[in-house]
Amino acid sequence: MARSDDTLRRVHRAYEGSHLVAALRALAIAAGLLVLALGIHGSTSVMWLVALTLAATLGVLAWRGGAWRRGALAGVLAGLPPLIVPSIVLAMSSRGHCAGCTPAAQWACVLACFGSGSLVGILVGYRAIADHSPLRFALAAIATGALTGLLGCSSVGLGGAMGVVIGLVAGGVTGWVVAGRTAHA
Repeated sequence: MARSDDTLRRVHRAYEGSHLVAALRALAIAAGLLVLALGIHGSTSVMWLVALTLAATLGVLAWRGGAWRRGALAGVLAGLPPLIVPSIVLAMSSRGHCAGCTPAAQWACVLACFGSGSLVGILVGYRAIADHSPLRFALAAIATGALTGLLGCSSVGLGGAMGVVIGLVAGGVTGWVVAGRTAHA
């Protein structure tokens, strides 16, 4: 009996260790995203708050495993376009950075955050329906996607932040509905 107890403890320790390693990898991804956001957009107090929230969310979801972990990674990938798109829009404008942005360029950034968030949201919703646990996948993906996108779009202000969040949620629901109809057709 003692031998089986030792084996069970070792298996349990290995299982928990793998979840801890996944959480540490997620924290490394969050740190990389912060470095990218700082390089593209510069530092703001809101960005640090979003980065901290993203790190905590990614760490917890990766530690949980399963659909939560798969959705969190998909969300990070989905959040990359909204993270990068405002810098492309600003590079095409005359100012080049959020602080010196004109009101017209700011509206272009808000629309870019909404548009890129909507497009990747559709992909997230479409992918979520194929997962074994679609609701968990979708919730994790939208949470981490919104936080990743907020690293860039929050530099535009409240409009950019709302644009990426509303875009991801609306796109995700649309993708979910489209995928559901395709699956039942």
